[in-house]
Amino acid sequence: MTLATIISFSDFGILVESAFQAETPVVSSSESDLGEALQRFANPAEIQAKAAACAAAGVHNYAFGLWYPSMKGPVHERKVILDPPREGKTFRHSLAGWGIIHLHLYFTPHNGLQCRVLVNSKDRALSRQERHPELGPVSEWDWGVVEAYAFRLSRRLASMGPTAPVAQPAAPAPATGPRDSPLYKKKK
Repeated sequence: MTLATIISFSDFGILVESAFQAETPVVSSSESDLGEALQRFANPAEIQAKAAACAAAGVHNYAFGLWYPSMKGPVHERKVILDPPREGKTFRHSLAGWGIIHLHLYFTPHNGLQCRVLVNSKDRALSRQERHPELGPVSEWDWGVVEAYAFRLSRRLASMGPTAPVAQPAAPAPATGPRDSPLYKKKK
């Protein structure tokens, strides 16, 4: 079961702003639309605009990939061939790299928003290194920096609301505001 934090769009804006405070990350979509290149986002306003556009279009989920220069590891854009084609498209792109921080958003009916932060640990990356030699050595990444940024974003997100299972497209939506949820319990 996947858990995500229930937040408001204004909380998401605060989270994104905090991602740009210590160092400016390179941000792109984690996966492209079918037949398209990865989208790039230069600042928090562009990220927030994309989230709002996804919600307005009825998209169920979207993910951003964040890479900070101080992480040092290489980032790769993979071209994924779709066989058979989907919706007449034969490829899409995805972002790859051992220490990339992914910010996943799940949109629910009535302007609901759930969010989670995902990143590989050094141990997880090492256990998969032989399967993905195209990503380069895990040792090229500064794991202290990766963990520090991921922890900071995760801690900030956790302070914004309760967690709940990710709402599936046909499932009832969670409460629209984090404080309105019956799952919300004030932290002591």
